[in-house]
Amino acid sequence: MATFINDRAAVLWNATAVSNAFFCEYMPSAPDGYVKVYLYGLMAAHEGVGEDERMVEDVAKTLGMTGEEVEKAMRYWERCRLVERVKDNPPQYRYLSVQQAAFLHQQTQPDQQYEDFAQALYALFGDKRKLHGGETVLAYEWVEQLGLSPEVVLMLVRHMISTRGLHFGFKEAQKIASEMSAEKINTLEAAEMMFSRSESAWKGARKVLSRLGKRRSPSMDEVDLYMKWTTRWGFAPKAIEAACAETTKGDPSFAYLDKILEGIHQRSDGKATTADKVEKLLSGEKDESARVREMLTAFGMKAPVVDEGIRLVYRAMCENASHEVVVLAARQVGKRRGAHSLDQVGELVEAWDKRGLKTTEDVEAYLKNVAQQDKTLRSLFVLMGKEKELTCSQANRELLRKWREDWRISEPLVQLAAAYARNVDHPMAYADKLLTSWREKDITTVAEAQQEHEEHTAAAGKKYAVESKPAPGAKRVLAQQYEQREYNPDDVNDMSPEDLEEASKL
Repeated sequence: MATFINDRAAVLWNATAVSNAFFCEYMPSAPDGYVKVYLYGLMAAHEGVGEDERMVEDVAKTLGMTGEEVEKAMRYWERCRLVERVKDNPPQYRYLSVQQAAFLHQQTQPDQQYEDFAQALYALFGDKRKLHGGETVLAYEWVEQLGLSPEVVLMLVRHMISTRGLHFGFKEAQKIASEMSAEKINTLEAAEMMFSRSESAWKGARKVLSRLGKRRSPSMDEVDLYMKWTTRWGFAPKAIEAACAETTKGDPSFAYLDKILEGIHQRSDGKATTADKVEKLLSGEKDESARVREMLTAFGMKAPVVDEGIRLVYRAMCENASHEVVVLAARQVGKRRGAHSLDQVGELVEAWDKRGLKTTEDVEAYLKNVAQQDKTLRSLFVLMGKEKELTCSQANRELLRKWREDWRISEPLVQLAAAYARNVDHPMAYADKLLTSWREKDITTVAEAQQEHEEHTAAAGKKYAVESKPAPGAKRVLAQQYEQREYNPDDVNDMSPEDLEEASKL
């Protein structure tokens, strides 16, 4: 029996001997964590670390496990006959060598149920595989601890042999055993149904691996992914194979394929589950990618990269316009000086939609008209002496449209108003006030406008002469003689302060 002392530091530089038979026969099949318990307990038994009454608690605390987990591990090693329980409440154990375990096995009364299970298990492998000492014990743990019937466990082993081969890992089978226990699959009928689905998934996963160019059997995780694709997402096997074509864009792995199928599932609202639908969706997305690249190229991007974010922006634009109109908008924004973004393309598309511009013909006609307006505006800016200060803003275009289309004022009359507005602070607003006055007085010719202007200037000059005598040598320009107070742009009723600011800024 182990004897324990309290001085742990005294044993740090000692060594604990472990039989090679343990590493070869028992460790490979032992459940996770059980080996830690065995080795630490062996060291504690040899060196007397801890207290007799608190062996389980001591090991659990040191290894960061629960007392229940330690007791399960010790019961496992007890069934392997590498330890012997010598006391209960609290439990205490004596470690045995492999030779002692073999001798004890011969001397003790065999557990008939365990022996029958072990013989049935050995028969599944025949002479083609010799099980390690711990593998049989681990399989019986599924009966004792997980509550599965021996018949179900043997069916699980047969399933692993058929899908993984004779040399499958018992730890891998334990994962399935745990899932079966959690789902309360403890009848042969329920197990057969589960294994049938699992075997189908295994074959499907192996076919996918072959499609990805990998010549090996699928792992449990890969089979689980395949099960998710077919059962939870509803993809047909052929649909999964069709999606494999997309893996050529990256690493052809199950993880990458999982992301591809997840995207298809989400974008189609779970409706693209057959090969035809998946291929149609992917083909449509390829066409969409080409359209997005065309839009980005028109915007001015070189070698554009199409990601999901840009796709979403493009789709939002296409809700209000056709692809061709979106490309035109991108080209227009791309011509602008300074920084510009795709958001501006969307704003322009929306503005055209509000104007009723639905087709490329509508937009092109509108852009042609805008170009003509800008050409006229630039000529007026020259007459106003503000060709470098004023811009062809939308507010200025609206003023020009009002003069020419709503009021039908002739081009020469507009040019004359521009000339009279030369060098004033707000020339467009000033010209608008002049044209408004002439329209109210039914002045439609240049001669009439000039006469009215001369008369108005003369009257203003007499009034000014009476009120204020100019300084000797002072010069007055024509615009100053035209009673600017009457045409103060602040008095323009047709324009808001924002329009005035837009009309006058660079």
